[in-house]
Amino acid sequence: MKKILSVFFNIDRTYLAGLNIEDTGVSIDYINSTIHRIDIDNINSEETKNGIAELNKIFYEMLFDPDEISITLQSESILVTQFPGKKDMPEDELNQLINFEIRQVFPQFDNSEFERFVIPLIPQNPDLQKMMAVIIPKEDFKVIEDIIQIINKPIYRVDITQLNSHTSFLFNYPEMNDKDILFVSVQGQFIDVSVLQNGQPIYYNLIALPNYNQAGEILENEYAKIVPQYLESIDACFYFGAGLDKDISMMLWETSSLLGIPESKRLNAFRMINTNLSKRENEYCARTLHIFPAPIGACLNPQHSIIKVV
Repeated sequence: MKKILSVFFNIDRTYLAGLNIEDTGVSIDYINSTIHRIDIDNINSEETKNGIAELNKIFYEMLFDPDEISITLQSESILVTQFPGKKDMPEDELNQLINFEIRQVFPQFDNSEFERFVIPLIPQNPDLQKMMAVIIPKEDFKVIEDIIQIINKPIYRVDITQLNSHTSFLFNYPEMNDKDILFVSVQGQFIDVSVLQNGQPIYYNLIALPNYNQAGEILENEYAKIVPQYLESIDACFYFGAGLDKDISMMLWETSSLLGIPESKRLNAFRMINTNLSKRENEYCARTLHIFPAPIGACLNPQHSIIKVV
């Protein structure tokens, strides 16, 4: 048995989920969130100070005692980039490519000031294969460690929203693990679009969303890039995120139907998760099931390859 506390520093607030991982199944034992957001890149803002004070109070009162902590970060708050490459690329070549990306975005910083992770995107067409690099300033890690030090438990994993949501899907929808699935995450002024084929990521893109009314148009444009270049068709579309409301959900559902996608719905983070929560907490989960895919997935074993580049 292992107890994991998931801390999701999202764009609107910080979400927490405490999962009990056993051989017989997974149960959720704890759930909570702050009112104020915590911006790890703007630690001295009044909003962040309020968010940290809230989180400290939550940690102090929390009865859930985790063995480990898992952290989820928004894609928009860190550097996520892509470049052509294959899974078996030599590490020195990977390093050169990632260092080049860092110099383009952060010319004032040294390469050693960043943690670098690489996730292979491997569609069937070898000409489309890419490496997805997640680049996180070490200073951000230090800020996170300082924020959660009151718990005095190790951080065992740090990942981004979209990838943890993939893991949540693969656990909660086992009957669809061999399908071609399109994911749409709506967060603030951005939309993340990704695709799983047979449980493995083959496509990712982060698109600006200046107006929520453009969500359907963005989905249509992304679909045109994916079909038929990456896939012949899409079996289902799942959408989630703190920015997802009824109007956007309907817009994405209507667009999916027009595109001929057979199934389109919100991603339910709790579908296959047992619960030890109170009635009130379960009602909260029902209202926020589309917000929790990332923090739930953060506690589960990822199915995608993660290469840490030193």
